[in-house]
Amino acid sequence: MLRIGRIDYANCTPLFMQLEHALPEETTTIVHGVPASLNANLASGEIDICISSSIEFSRHADEYAILPGHCIGSVGPVKSVLLFTTRPAEELAGEQLLVTSESATSVVLLQILLAKRWGLSGCSLKTTSLSWQEALQQSPGLLLIGDRALQAASGNAGGYCYDLGHEWKKLTGLPFVYALWLINQRSAKGKEDALVQFSQLLEQARERIIPDAELLASRAPEAAWVGMQALADYWRNAITYQLDQAHLAGLQRFYLLAAELGLIQAQPQLTFFSA
Repeated sequence: MLRIGRIDYANCTPLFMQLEHALPEETTTIVHGVPASLNANLASGEIDICISSSIEFSRHADEYAILPGHCIGSVGPVKSVLLFTTRPAEELAGEQLLVTSESATSVVLLQILLAKRWGLSGCSLKTTSLSWQEALQQSPGLLLIGDRALQAASGNAGGYCYDLGHEWKKLTGLPFVYALWLINQRSAKGKEDALVQFSQLLEQARERIIPDAELLASRAPEAAWVGMQALADYWRNAITYQLDQAHLAGLQRFYLLAAELGLIQAQPQLTFFSA
């Protein structure tokens, strides 16, 4: 049985809406969870494959393999990884900023941008579960990701809003990869055929997102608060799902800069699944 981790974020919805109907029940099961719990489940081998924060691979490079061809990324603005500030980013040196606990990758990306994009030093980061309204009363900056970022953006959180995908593109000229399909090589041993089938179904689902965006959005629960057309536009124009050479270059640059700043131990060598 191939055990697949599912994070209930809007960027994954168009994939899983299709996969849930296509995956064979006799050989696969889907496990729902928040990123932190699914990352722990993947590390322990309780699940075999999961769409996981890119930084997780750098922490388990000897144990994990990347499912080639697939990711959650963006080429420029991503719309759902946002830094809200009460004053311009260039004026935040030495400040304590509040960050989500939901994605370590986005936190590392923020640290890179603070140093390399805005030339800031002395900033500290603190995790928070406060609402964006409360958080911005306590701090001049707040990082949100995923559905909470989309919701805060629609509520005009803060005086300034920086899209980290857009800022990364300005810094490097490259796409950014927020999440990878990671495989625990130990727990997935003997499940190669199921992984090949899953990859094929995932590719088919990915290829239907752009032509079927409105149809998928009309059935998605997130449409109730994002709006159907806005959700379809988010999938079609902001999120990228293919791990191509440009995205791989962006991923390698991310790991390189993170290692240079001491945010990860070393730039990992990429290992890909092959049957």
